Amino acid sequence: MNVTINKKTISLFKGATLKHALLKADPLLYNAVVKDEAVIKDQEGNVTDVNGAVAEGWTYYVESKKQG
Repeated sequence: MNVTINKKTISLFKGATLKHALLKADPLLYNAVVKDEAVIKDQEGNVTDVNGAVAEGWTYYVESKKQG
């Protein structure tokens, strides 16, 4: 299955989670989410959990949380 993370298309196995997608796309993105420094949003703008399933052909964005 193919998904896009921050404009980077990656191939994943069926049943993969956003954790798998982030680790494959860029481990720094995963670390930022785990440290609560960033959030994952799907193509519709919904905040999603790192352990949530990915959907074929969907786009996800990791956005930094603003401090202050």
